Amino acid sequence: MESLAIIVAILFFLAIFCGPTAILIAKIKTHSLVTLIIKRIFHGMFITLGTLVGAQWLLIPGLPIAPRLFGITSLCTCYIATRNEYFPEFRLLNRLGIKSRNRPEHGPVSKWKLGGRSNGKDGHGPEGQH
Repeated sequence: MESLAIIVAILFFLAIFCGPTAILIAKIKTHSLVTLIIKRIFHGMFITLGTLVGAQWLLIPGLPIAPRLFGITSLCTCYIATRNEYFPEFRLLNRLGIKSRNRPEHGPVSKWKLGGRSNGKDGHGPEGQH
């Protein structure tokens, strides 16, 4: 019975710490291809472990609510870590049309519209799209 408790404790540890560790790994700046490959290997390892353990805690029927919350937390942090590593320029609030404080006034981010229309003031013709 002690070995079962140790295995469950290890699974809880993985569910709690794999996502935040992957987020910290995604924040490391790399300057060469070798370090980028090593970083992505470790990042992928933590993401895979966190996702598998989180999905396990979430999808096993008959579990109480606490392990399911650990599973949801693990899946959310692994998603955030993956998004930060592979899609760093993606911001959900900009896609929904909510203006953030750090949004630049010029450049491609401010020109993109959700409806695909131009207002004529972004350099795409004098009247915009018709």
